[in-house]
Amino acid sequence: MKQNKVSLSSKQYAVPFVLITSLFFMWGFARAILDVLNKHFQNELDITITQSSLIQVTTYLGYFLMAIPAGLFINRRGYRSGVVLGLLLFGLGSLAFIPCSAAGTFYAYLIALFVIGCGLVFLETSANPYVTELGPKETATARLNFSQSFNGVGSMFATLVVGSFLFQDSGTGDLGSGSGGNAVVPYAIMGAVVMVIAIIFARVNLPEIHHDDDNDTQEGGYNLSRLFCNSWFVFGLLALLAYEVAEISINSYFINFVTGQDWMSAATGSTILTVALGLFMLARFVGAAIMSNMAAEKYLLICAVGSVVCIAVMLLDLGKT
Repeated sequence: MKQNKVSLSSKQYAVPFVLITSLFFMWGFARAILDVLNKHFQNELDITITQSSLIQVTTYLGYFLMAIPAGLFINRRGYRSGVVLGLLLFGLGSLAFIPCSAAGTFYAYLIALFVIGCGLVFLETSANPYVTELGPKETATARLNFSQSFNGVGSMFATLVVGSFLFQDSGTGDLGSGSGGNAVVPYAIMGAVVMVIAIIFARVNLPEIHHDDDNDTQEGGYNLSRLFCNSWFVFGLLALLAYEVAEISINSYFINFVTGQDWMSAATGSTILTVALGLFMLARFVGAAIMSNMAAEKYLLICAVGSVVCIAVMLLDLGKT
């Protein structure tokens, strides 16, 4: 007997699903800019690789410091309030690149990036669980993976378009040399777009998702120690930490590595990074399709084994050179 295929989302949630998925594109774009901003600021502000690492450190410090407060805020005020606040912080931090350019100091940009990081954590804390609720429970994991695929789209757009723009004329450029260069242009545009999206989210009618334990959570029943008593949660947290460190490190220093080896220019390195992110995005879409018919833990096991094998091959190759 043929079973009916479970849809990715429900018709009643079609519009919210599209709107929330657009946020995945936005923060994928914002995070990928960091990968080209790292090398660009080395060129324009005459800073070292060690100093430029503060770009990632400062941005993700916002994630570390604001993750729990963002979760508590969303539990009390709802998903839409979390999205709107995240967009406002994201937009303000991006627009702050304009006065940072006038200040002409690297550390001023770090403040703006920290604000952006705080905004992104509100967006991710809101959108990730929200999108799992916008349809059948059976396809919640596939739905989340599908939306996260648009991280890849945003990342590709950032490294290809923004990378080409920032590394024009061999990355030195004539616009604002010594004050951050051309970086203010994409950030100012991004800030304006994000502010418009914030207005849309503030006015559009989005359904609120309520859970059985919401009242207990709002009355102070939420206890972090309960989470850390769950061994699967701790194991998953460590796995996420390893994944994020690998992803951020590779993407952030790829352009530095290939230019340092004299293999290619910064602009070409940015294009190659775009191709890699494109493959990453493609794998996301493939994963979303596969997990509609395969348990997420089985697919995770296959991916984990594949990653270990690839790392081993790479280390062996580096050992030969």
